[in-house]
Amino acid sequence: MKKVIVYIKTILDIGLFNVLLVIVYRIYTNTFLVFLSFPKKEFKIKNKIFIPGYAKVKIDENETKQYLKHGDSILNGKIRYYSYHDIEFEGLPNWFANPFNDTTIKQKDEHWSKIKDFNHKLGDIKNLWELSRFNWLGTLACAYKFSKKDKYLNHMNILTEDWTGENHPNSGPNWKCGQEVSIRAINIFLSNEIISPNKNSDDLINLIKVHIDRINPTTFYAKAQNNNHGISEGVALYVLGYFIWKELRIKKYFSIHKKGLKLIEDRVNKLILDDGTFAQYSIVYHRMVIDILSFAELFRKKWDLYPFSNLFYFKSNLAIEWYSEMIDFETGNAPNIGGSDGTYLFNYDQKVYRDFRPSLSLASSVFNTPIDKIIKSDHCLMTIFSLNSKLIKKERKLSKEYSLGGLKKLVRLRGKAILRIPKYYFRPSQSDALHLDIWQDGINWIRDSGSFSYALIHTEQKNFSGTKGHSTIEFDGEDQMPKISRFLYGNWLNPVKESFDDKKNTMSAGYKDQKGNSHFRDVKEIDNGWEIIDQ
Repeated sequence: MKKVIVYIKTILDIGLFNVLLVIVYRIYTNTFLVFLSFPKKEFKIKNKIFIPGYAKVKIDENETKQYLKHGDSILNGKIRYYSYHDIEFEGLPNWFANPFNDTTIKQKDEHWSKIKDFNHKLGDIKNLWELSRFNWLGTLACAYKFSKKDKYLNHMNILTEDWTGENHPNSGPNWKCGQEVSIRAINIFLSNEIISPNKNSDDLINLIKVHIDRINPTTFYAKAQNNNHGISEGVALYVLGYFIWKELRIKKYFSIHKKGLKLIEDRVNKLILDDGTFAQYSIVYHRMVIDILSFAELFRKKWDLYPFSNLFYFKSNLAIEWYSEMIDFETGNAPNIGGSDGTYLFNYDQKVYRDFRPSLSLASSVFNTPIDKIIKSDHCLMTIFSLNSKLIKKERKLSKEYSLGGLKKLVRLRGKAILRIPKYYFRPSQSDALHLDIWQDGINWIRDSGSFSYALIHTEQKNFSGTKGHSTIEFDGEDQMPKISRFLYGNWLNPVKESFDDKKNTMSAGYKDQKGNSHFRDVKEIDNGWEIIDQ
């Protein structure tokens, strides 16, 4: 009976309508309806997807060498995963392999709806999806852009044509997730814009159309999840729908463009809180949202489309400000709070994964949002599209609380302490109440362990997203909230006895869990560090 009560309470917290939409999606993908909406078919390349461009951009010689170094690495069979791991391939890549455990999925010809998210033999499906996000395509496009050497353009076509030959539309794992399809389609489109703006082959247009047709019908499911899926899929429909309409004048795709606009506006309004916090309570997913919104605004301006709403810009700037206040000036790193799945969109010049400054600079340049000059960095899209950050000299960051998103931050000379408050407008991905991050001199001395792989077995997950993976109190070896499923906790905690004083540099909060256990934490600055008192 207790479990039933927990489930009912959690359903109400998530929202009955959202749960209903997920149920509808499950039914839909397990009936003949999904085959009618997404028929298996072939996609044949008639000529070349990518055609030569002519607009060479002049950049620093050393910078050019770096782009060519990364491009040559791909030509030599080495592709970077998650902006960190260099994986070598003999010949063409295996699009269905997990390179971290040398396993290959056998269902490349199965309809995507029949493929499970988690296959214990395969491991984490993201290790398979990562290659098919096509970040490597942007790297090759940049190498071609800055050198005009045909070998990079040729390899773009070789790899993309091999992928299309192996991944027939709606067949196999790489068509399963609407967000993954969106990221790939955006990278294909953006890579073409880098090498030959305003020169689009018929094969390119048709390939993007196939992707749009996969994304469009299931955005209701993306929306129901209240996470980054709805934003990324909305941006894909908004930009790519307009692109196809602009090229072919097919009314359907202008309607899809408008649908994307509506979805972006709705999701940004809903998922970015009025203190700038993003719904997933995660620095990495926050970066992803900043990047995808920068991409949308970049092409809205490029095509001189009608501006987004005032509310969109208000919320976007709040999100940029929140993001900037989490970044360490000395290293570009930030607290590893929340989920972290290796995502770093548009990292074509292979920046360090944990350096969050380039995305901030890109957002500043696109949204014309001022950022502190001390935190300035460069981003490959700024170079390609001739963008500049709006730099100002700000006062050093002050202690601040983010009352809606559940964070309190105290700042001292060359250091800070960040306290995670159990305040959830959206489903928590980690059992991390009263986790405390400690930074000093650019080093994250006491830190969050992140989430690692979502495919871990339950006991291993507890070491990362569970209470055990955080600098907080664990009662009787159990999580602070009961785990209902891989991505869902029940009995969401509520904070008690919150306080914050930026003059005395003190903060505190507590909670009481379902079993009556209570934890109260008080943090204050002292001469040589921090004093933490736990009751």
